[in-house]
Amino acid sequence: MEEYNQEQALKTLDKVVTILDEHKIEYHFLGSVVTAAINGKLHRKLGDLDLIVDIKGKDILYQKLKGIGYFRAGGMFSFARKYMELETLEHPSLLGVGFFYGKWLSDGSFHLGNQKINVTIDSRALTKTGYHLYDISFFGLPQDAIATGIKTSGNNPKRKNELLLLREKNIKPLKNNYIHITIFGFKADWIYHFVMALLNFIGGIRVSLGLAFDPWR
Repeated sequence: MEEYNQEQALKTLDKVVTILDEHKIEYHFLGSVVTAAINGKLHRKLGDLDLIVDIKGKDILYQKLKGIGYFRAGGMFSFARKYMELETLEHPSLLGVGFFYGKWLSDGSFHLGNQKINVTIDSRALTKTGYHLYDISFFGLPQDAIATGIKTSGNNPKRKNELLLLREKNIKPLKNNYIHITIFGFKADWIYHFVMALLNFIGGIRVSLGLAFDPWR
């Protein structure tokens, strides 16, 4: 018996991982697909696949995904594509795919941005970790970094099972101070924490009103 959208999720994951491996693109998956791998099976319906990739491989990844029917999402995702180094793609029958692109630095950290806004993620949150979901192998963020992301959006109803999973597996979140932001040369790490807290707060209110947690849904 298929669990949730298992067939769709695995078909998408297999296609994306095949492209990444064939073209030797450095990547880390994040989000719900890693949580599912930690769980050993899908814990809920997956909406999309999220990852970070090396900027040297982002164009070929886009072209290969486009070649199998993916197209660029519009709306607010057009803004993110222009200003945030985030590509968001949709498909008629497969899961959506979203990927941030930047470059790994010599110390293992990951950097993305432009002349105005720069983001750096410390290497301790990027330890390359192997996972298996059914018969598909891939690399993702370490478990403690995944736990931090789950905690950050704890008001999201879909995090309920994930929070339970963290307790069952005794996975402790990584201290949430590994993302660094500079704007016009000035340190502004607080912006990330403020935005995440605000989205979690607004999402909680939206849920109480019977709306989707994410304002872009």
